[in-house]
Amino acid sequence: MTFSAINETDSSSGSRVHPPASPPRVTHLFEAGPPDTWRVATVTGLGALILLWGWQLYVTWGAWGNLTIDSGHEMYVPALLAEGKMLYRDVWFMYTPASPYFNSYLFRLFGPHLNVLYWAGSLSALVAAIFLFLIGMRLSAWLVGWAAAAVVILEAFSSSLFSFPLPYSFAAVYGCVVACVFAWIVVRAGSSAHWAWMLAAGSLAALGLLLKPEFGTAAYGTLALLITVRAVHTSSRSLWRDIGGLLPGVAICVLVISWMVSIAGAGFITQENIMSWPTSYFMRTYGQAWLERMGVPVNASAIWVAVALALFPAGTVVELYCIARWKRWDTISVIVRLALFLGLLAYAIGFLALSPRAMVAAVVFPRHMVLYVGLAAAGGWWSFWRQPAADRDPALPVLFTFASLLAFRILLKMEPSGYPIYYNGPVILSYWLLARAVFAGLFQRGHRAFLGEALICFAGVFGIASAVGHFSPVKGVVPLITARGTVRVTPALAEGYQAAIAFMKDKAASGDYVLSVPEDTSLYFLSGTYCPTRVYLFSPGALAPGTMTDETIQEIERKRVRYLLWSNRTFEEYGTPVFGTDFDRELGEYLTSHYRRIGPVTPMLPWRADAWERKPEAAFQ
Repeated sequence: MTFSAINETDSSSGSRVHPPASPPRVTHLFEAGPPDTWRVATVTGLGALILLWGWQLYVTWGAWGNLTIDSGHEMYVPALLAEGKMLYRDVWFMYTPASPYFNSYLFRLFGPHLNVLYWAGSLSALVAAIFLFLIGMRLSAWLVGWAAAAVVILEAFSSSLFSFPLPYSFAAVYGCVVACVFAWIVVRAGSSAHWAWMLAAGSLAALGLLLKPEFGTAAYGTLALLITVRAVHTSSRSLWRDIGGLLPGVAICVLVISWMVSIAGAGFITQENIMSWPTSYFMRTYGQAWLERMGVPVNASAIWVAVALALFPAGTVVELYCIARWKRWDTISVIVRLALFLGLLAYAIGFLALSPRAMVAAVVFPRHMVLYVGLAAAGGWWSFWRQPAADRDPALPVLFTFASLLAFRILLKMEPSGYPIYYNGPVILSYWLLARAVFAGLFQRGHRAFLGEALICFAGVFGIASAVGHFSPVKGVVPLITARGTVRVTPALAEGYQAAIAFMKDKAASGDYVLSVPEDTSLYFLSGTYCPTRVYLFSPGALAPGTMTDETIQEIERKRVRYLLWSNRTFEEYGTPVFGTDFDRELGEYLTSHYRRIGPVTPMLPWRADAWERKPEAAFQ
């Protein structure tokens, strides 16, 4: 798969014209070799992935998400859009619009039911995994592709809001799928001049931007680099054709953004909806803490520490490679070998001080994996330009570049759970491909190289399986049965939510609104009721002071909200745990001065909610 294949295409179909078969040969670290073909091993691998996906779906069914936290808005917002409401204008939303509108179409087709979301998220995990496997096949590394795909499936069915079937954000789930398909396409586009590949890549980049901006930004950044490389290599012959392939996606983005701005102006979208916009109230107030928690270094010292940590594994690879492959035996080479050996020995002593589990993690799943892949991308492009033009293969450098750009927000915090699961598929694949290339370089692709590759894959998959630990049915949960689907939660939460849903249904039947604060948006969806305000959750930074707060209070007055359902949800992760006291004080003071507590709706449980009623003397204006 060399870069010269851009000019080796059939004029009618654009498919690559392969030279006569020859034994697989890799001449440098960043050359992938000929693609794997469909044979018994690869078909069996694909079947094993599907079986693993089916088993994970079965044993964890319904035990996903978090009803109290973000999963609620992923149910409620699409249900409103399916009834004809407009995003942003009628219902607040913190991301770009593709995800909620897509789920609203699913609700229109199949009804507003939890099972619709379950299947949408579960199938997304399978599609993402299959395309990672296909990338591995394309890069002559089907075993690494299978292992990375298996990890995505194992991570996807966690019993938390960081899952695929009922996530904190379906935008992240669908973005993961788009990222994996995009990665497969750009790997293919590197060795084909056909315009369809760039059109497909540009369309997926646009879709990623309309799901969550970080997906589209990473895709467009990768395409800009790939187009530049192709133009330099072909003396600009492909430049305008490649740019033309991006134009349809760019045009769609421009139309969607124009519609968003037309609702109430750019400020309304960026300051009163999109929380991650750089100048939003959330980012100005909580942005630094949020970025640090995600794993993005926000100061120079953190960056230097990360780079220093990256030098140890990078130095180890160089040492092993030089010790095994350097053929010179003069005085200088012997001294260099000795110095490298002593450095490797010092690193090994420190490594052996770790626990066995930490050792495995440090090798196959390090916390700084994204940084390592980013450094490998730089090395890959350096190696790319040093090769003769006929031997240049952009597949690995392009993949490494996209993976590191995609996962930049988890730069120093790669984990098998939490936010990273939506971004780490291409990164895991890239890192294990890099490890595989090192083994191939050390052992010249013999049986020992394959055993090393198999060991890495086995250790990675087994380690993630142990970390996520759900090969057996989820225990300690009971079904919470509602008219809109069943979700399995702890017995205490099921009892509390049953009481809260009954309370909201009863008041809605009497024509009264109930406002749930500070969050628990899922109560609106599961009870079939409506939030009386455009903003349906009050987490730190969601409600900007000033105009946005004033309009929310005016909505409460205008709709004559009679009841509050005030839960004990807190937000320690932001350093401002209590709603109305540590943040949103203006709204909190309004609510406590106009409403009075009338008693708990739920028993005294880990999750509880109190009912508040409008004070008789606090007449609606």
